[in-house]
Amino acid sequence: MGKEMPVAMGDTEYASKVISALDSPLRVDILLLLHKRDHVVHELVSTLSKSQPLISQHLRVLKKAGLVQSTRTGREVVYSLSVPETIDLIRDAEQVGKLAQQNDELAARREAKKRNADAGTATGAAAIIGVPQDNLPARDPGLIPQTPSPKK
Repeated sequence: MGKEMPVAMGDTEYASKVISALDSPLRVDILLLLHKRDHVVHELVSTLSKSQPLISQHLRVLKKAGLVQSTRTGREVVYSLSVPETIDLIRDAEQVGKLAQQNDELAARREAKKRNADAGTATGAAAIIGVPQDNLPARDPGLIPQTPSPKK
C-alpha cells in the first residue's frame, strides 16, 4: 500500500478482472500456496481438501485473470504464480479489511452510544438526576388532603 499510482476512471478493467479473480477464499488460498512453490493439481486437492473439479475450476479463473500460469510436464500440469505482486495485493486487501472492520466496530459503538443517550432522554431518565429546586412545591401535593376537614 506504499506506492501511490493514480488510477483514472475507465482504466479499471484490469483491476476489476484481478479483484474478481480474488473474490474467493479458495482462490486466495491457492495463490498463497503457489507463492510458496509450484504445484500440480493433485497436490492442491490434497492440501486444500477440495475436489479435483473444484480446484481445476478455480485454477481456470486464476489463469484467465493472468495470475497463474501452467506448464505441462509429461502427464501432469504444473501451476505457478505468474504475478508475484498478487501476494502484496492480498496482504494489502487484508489490511484494508481489518481497518474497515475496526471502523465498522467503532461506528457501531458510536451508534449504540448515541441510541443509549437518545433513549435516556426519551424515557425520562434525566428525572432521576433531580428536579430543579425552583420548581419544587413547598409541600408534596400527594400529602395535602383534598377533602376539607369537618368543621366543629
